[in-house]
Amino acid sequence: MSTPPPGPAPSTVVSRAVMAGDDMSDGNASSAPTEEERPIVTATGPRAGTPTGSPSRSRSGPEDLSQRAPRRLRIDPGQPLGADAAPASYDSVVAVEPVPTVPYAWVQLVRPGGRLTVSWRNPFAGSVEAHLTVTEDGRATGHFVGWSGAPDPCAPASMVAEAEGAVPWYHTTTSLDPDAIWEDPAALFGLGIRLPNLRWARTGPGRHQTGRHQTGRHQAGPPAGAASPGTAPIRHWVYDDTSCASALRLPSGEVRVEQHGPRLLWREVESAFRWWEEQGRPTFERFGLSVTSFGQFAWLGHRCSGRIWRL
Repeated sequence: MSTPPPGPAPSTVVSRAVMAGDDMSDGNASSAPTEEERPIVTATGPRAGTPTGSPSRSRSGPEDLSQRAPRRLRIDPGQPLGADAAPASYDSVVAVEPVPTVPYAWVQLVRPGGRLTVSWRNPFAGSVEAHLTVTEDGRATGHFVGWSGAPDPCAPASMVAEAEGAVPWYHTTTSLDPDAIWEDPAALFGLGIRLPNLRWARTGPGRHQTGRHQTGRHQAGPPAGAASPGTAPIRHWVYDDTSCASALRLPSGEVRVEQHGPRLLWREVESAFRWWEEQGRPTFERFGLSVTSFGQFAWLGHRCSGRIWRL
């Protein structure tokens, strides 16, 4: 019996998943990589311009920081940023001077997971330090951690000086002791959170004061709220660009309030102070700060508590 002619040698088949764009014709497969096998350079995301097919870093995983020393930057708010200050390139950024508004450009300098340390200038309580962590979505958020003291001394606005000798638009009395506010840093901080656009001053016998400082050389005097014989008693002022109000303790113990301008500012002070008391008289450590591309906000407790205010 004749032996059948030998057939073609069996071929070895290596299977893989069919990918979009594969050539499904019967020709020999090309050795060149397909479009899907090439690294893709993305123009968006936290690491713009990074090949997503690179084996050294996952597509969505964080950068491996163990291979390099942390990068730190100190910022002077009065000086422009250096030309080498690239976005998302620092692990820690520290502002060396307090500011009333934290620029969002500072947040952009910090990589996700890094820290931004700032001192926010509370208009009533002075500078309070905050440690903020930068998140993947581009916001910086964290709690206040340290109070540096009362506000820097500055002369009261001309509006206050003029109002001292003017007839008030409106006057009343109050049960709120102004000394209970100005002797308590936590109360002042609470007012600054709720009334961030107001400023305050204190005028006494022959001199102007703000915070715990006088604009002249310190001299011993009577206790807060009291008056020396033959001198004017101390007044506590709050003011903005259009209105001002003062609280004055009379010899009878009654506190008289004088309002100048369209806003009844002392009523706003009373409301903010009573809110602070209703919250349990919180100190600054219970408050936090968030800085975003659309503004900065203070909150009490935690960021999603619903107790949040634009600064």
